[in-house]
Amino acid sequence: YRVVDNSCEKIDYLAAPEDPIDIQLPLDLHELVELMPGNIIVIAGEPNSGKTSWLFNFVKTNMHAFDIHYFNSEMGKEELRKRLLKISDVPIDQWKCTFWERSDEFADVIKTGNGHINIIDYLEIYSDFWEVGRFIAEIHRKLNGAIAIIAIQKNPNTNVGLGGFRTLEKARLALAISHGRIDIVKAKNWKTPEN
Repeated sequence: YRVVDNSCEKIDYLAAPEDPIDIQLPLDLHELVELMPGNIIVIAGEPNSGKTSWLFNFVKTNMHAFDIHYFNSEMGKEELRKRLLKISDVPIDQWKCTFWERSDEFADVIKTGNGHINIIDYLEIYSDFWEVGRFIAEIHRKLNGAIAIIAIQKNPNTNVGLGGFRTLEKARLALAISHGRIDIVKAKNWKTPEN
């Protein structure tokens, strides 16, 4: 049993701004697609294919325009420092990003509202892979104008992450990273007439 909740929030589409977020994506993907407030990007990548490097490059190019929170599930502080030091054009003390240690229940810690970007590296799934859609939906409900970039693992020779097509449901942009290759799997808002 549950209590009936018949409340709905009316969507005021007439007063909504049309402008996308001025965000920079690695590999100049921002020249092809637009992102709007409250959007989710899913990056599905094979192990050691460059997911974290893509995310660090994203932080580097956007850290002065947005409040970025990076939720890390696999690196300790020593490894994080070592990897950031490899990016020679940003001194270690000049990273404008808050790094957090977190491995689950990301919806509880998402920073909400316009101007915030939440990076989850990575959303770990070990069983009941179909539930990944629920985890992503929970994050989406909390954004309130913020952006979330969610990295997940994928198997070789596939373009979707663990959890299959459930990983694409809320994503407005979905990327698949393999060794030496990145594919746009889903993009809802193209900047160009060519899809």
